[in-house]
Amino acid sequence: MDDVQFEPEEVGDEPFGFEGILGRHPSMEAIFEVIRRVAPTDATVLITGDSGTGKELVATALHRLSPRASGRFVPVHCGAIPEELLESEMFGHERGAFTGAVASRPGRFKLADHGTIFLDEIGEMSPKLQVKLLRVLEDGRFEPVGSVVTQQVDVRIIAATNRALDEAVAAKQFREDLFYRLRVVPIEMPPLRRRREDLPLLVRGVLGQLTEKGLPRFDVAPAALEALARYSWPGNVRELRNLLEQMVVLGRPEHVIDVHDLPPHVVAARESGEGPAAMPWQFGPAGIDFYREMEAIEDRIIAQALRLSGGNKKEAARLLRVNRTTLLEKLKRKRAQGGALAALLGAPPRPECDAAVA
Repeated sequence: MDDVQFEPEEVGDEPFGFEGILGRHPSMEAIFEVIRRVAPTDATVLITGDSGTGKELVATALHRLSPRASGRFVPVHCGAIPEELLESEMFGHERGAFTGAVASRPGRFKLADHGTIFLDEIGEMSPKLQVKLLRVLEDGRFEPVGSVVTQQVDVRIIAATNRALDEAVAAKQFREDLFYRLRVVPIEMPPLRRRREDLPLLVRGVLGQLTEKGLPRFDVAPAALEALARYSWPGNVRELRNLLEQMVVLGRPEHVIDVHDLPPHVVAARESGEGPAAMPWQFGPAGIDFYREMEAIEDRIIAQALRLSGGNKKEAARLLRVNRTTLLEKLKRKRAQGGALAALLGAPPRPECDAAVA
């Protein structure tokens, strides 16, 4: 789940949120208006935007404001479920349909009957499942894995992706007919860098949520808030939330986040968000330890990828464009060596749990 949800804030009589989504930028106000108009219908909605922009919050709002609100809201994270299990997860299976299927099990579509199903990361779905999903969109019918009995459901479908599906269609990676059936109503979520005016509001909301979870109440110094506003936030609201939680957990007794508490890559960001950041090293008369500096740079890059992915190592490997096994080996070595990144990684997982959490 890539989102952060808050109660709407008010300053005077001005509401700064809608159905748990904070924002007062014109792009967000336009999205709120689309939600109001579309929610009462059964129209299929395709929500696009970068990871961490709040796509699931929009889907939840559409469900809550719809006539289906008394039914279930069932999310399916298509990219997080192995391809060989996704069909069973979505449509259910019969006993003995495959190895390990010791009992029949209803799928997410059946669970969402008379409610809403949210298909996140729809762009990761295989061509085979795209065909089956297209049929459900057309008449609500499907067969569970291993069954010849057709089931029918009454489900509203909301999908989301951080991929450019039109490009995937052009590359023959995504069915064109399915794309247009999903995109009856498109909603594009803006990245945080395009609505920087909302950042102070989001900071207050995140800190308030952390306080509700039992963490100390922190404030942000003006200089730190300015630094946060200059940063480009490639991980959007999720990255902001993860960073603020880190600052609170590791924060000073004064309960104030100051500019020198922020990571160097945030402080070094330029106003335009373009151009290289300031070099984190200084050459003295004796030069620098090249290998140690390169190791430190690698640590920072890996730590940033882990922050953006919420600790999901498969997603972090994708962001880094390395194999997942390569990343796991690096993390294992760095954890053994100790140091700053090892402190962020925490204690090594038990061997039998490593595959599950990675």
